[in-house]
Amino acid sequence: MCYNTAMMNTTLPQSNTAPACTTLGSGVWLAFRHIAGTSAPAVPPPAAGAHLLSVEFCRRGRHALPAGDYCTIAADGHAAVSMTAAGADDYYPGAVYEGLQFWIDPDAQTDSGFLALMGLDVHGIINYFCAGGPYYCPMGDELAALVDELWREFDVSGYASPGELRYAVVRLLYMLLQLPYADQMAWYPRAQVDLVRDAETLMLADLSVRHTARELAVQFGVSESSFKAYCRDVLGDGYLPYFRRKRLEKAADLLAHTDLKVQDIAVQVGYESQSKFAKAFADQFRLTPLEYRRLAEK
Repeated sequence: MCYNTAMMNTTLPQSNTAPACTTLGSGVWLAFRHIAGTSAPAVPPPAAGAHLLSVEFCRRGRHALPAGDYCTIAADGHAAVSMTAAGADDYYPGAVYEGLQFWIDPDAQTDSGFLALMGLDVHGIINYFCAGGPYYCPMGDELAALVDELWREFDVSGYASPGELRYAVVRLLYMLLQLPYADQMAWYPRAQVDLVRDAETLMLADLSVRHTARELAVQFGVSESSFKAYCRDVLGDGYLPYFRRKRLEKAADLLAHTDLKVQDIAVQVGYESQSKFAKAFADQFRLTPLEYRRLAEK
């Protein structure tokens, strides 16, 4: 039977993870973010109320960027620049995110800081990118290759030298400034995004429960067609395909990391029939549940 080995790496535990920030200088922090969940512990650590320049390079997943009563969605393969409040609770539609992100406190920058010494004007960057709210654009091949290179090096060495990280941040900013300015972004009402966030949180809390789109639409006070449209906009997928995929990804995680029987796993992810679960799993992963378990054990 043919199978897709890349699928073995798509499952993450249903928990929130956010590595501690590395402080690169006065008011500059960097993190390589692996997030499994719709939210993550707030980073970086400055006092509440500080407004920070956030620059992120999304390798995988989605991130809702709020601006007043609206949000835009940064997706994989995009760079995003925004102003954010320190300690803000971010929303990651789809509950999986990988990205390289750094934050800059503009009020903490001085002429002797490493950004200024490298010719970077933080206030000018803010005025260029954030005058109209959050900004995002495709990274392009060259910038995406640099982000992947930094990601791989971080996984291998952990970047022992802060100097290497400072240099990386400078390179990323200069390459970002060289990209063509893209002003076409989709904006969604904040209430719509918050509704999907609440629905997604409810769905993921107990995957053994099957929630229909109609049931959730009634619960959240919108029409079924509107609820489905909101999910497509925010999650980047239809409600049913998204919910099915999450149930099967959870099953794959349980197969790989527990000794539970296949029948018990099927029940935990909302399948009363083991045969229907096995068929859905094989359609998703091109492997039977037992084949997946054996391969995960190698």
